[in-house]
Amino acid sequence: VGHVAFMGGTLKERKRVKQFIDWLLAQRRGSVTVGDVSDRDDCTEMHIPESCKGWVTGNRGSELRRVEHETGTFMFMAQDHHGE
Repeated sequence: VGHVAFMGGTLKERKRVKQFIDWLLAQRRGSVTVGDVSDRDDCTEMHIPESCKGWVTGNRGSELRRVEHETGTFMFMAQDHHGE
């Protein structure tokens, strides 16, 4: 509602939403680094080759938004803990 977000659900779900929103907002300030997600059941990490990054991010992230819309997911580009 305006500039306010309301998060509902269990404590675990609300913590996830807060982290997702933090990642999203951090992108406005620059590159986002996400630590190891191998122990999470709510994330899938994909390596995007350097040669494909421009196509994936496209015009202001339009390709990411298109895939999000088709799949009902939240996607963003981030660096891993190795800076890749």
